[in-house]
Amino acid sequence: MAAAGETHWELKQPRESDARWAEISESEEFRGLMRAKAKFLIPAIIFSFAYYFALPLSVGYFPNIMNTKVFGPINLAYLFALSQFFVAWAVAFLYARVAGKKFDATVERIKENVRGRDSE
Repeated sequence: MAAAGETHWELKQPRESDARWAEISESEEFRGLMRAKAKFLIPAIIFSFAYYFALPLSVGYFPNIMNTKVFGPINLAYLFALSQFFVAWAVAFLYARVAGKKFDATVERIKENVRGRDSE
């Protein structure tokens, strides 16, 4: 065991699964899956961050507009803040839907290819 402040590295023998993982990660089908995921996730993350930071920026730069009463004591800023929950749920729902239709099928094909190679 390493003393406090020291780094202790164990040399491990490569496992068969490590070689298999390297083969899978270099396959064109896997790379296509990663591109497809990035094609969805990058815009979704950018949109989510922009929507999230729009509230404090709007309150800071446009306080009169955000303080507009919508009904009773509820103003536009409160509605915007509440809408962030629905936007987060919508993004999560869309991801789950896309993953279920596209990503999961690709993962299954990759797994079948690996199983097929193992049985040869």
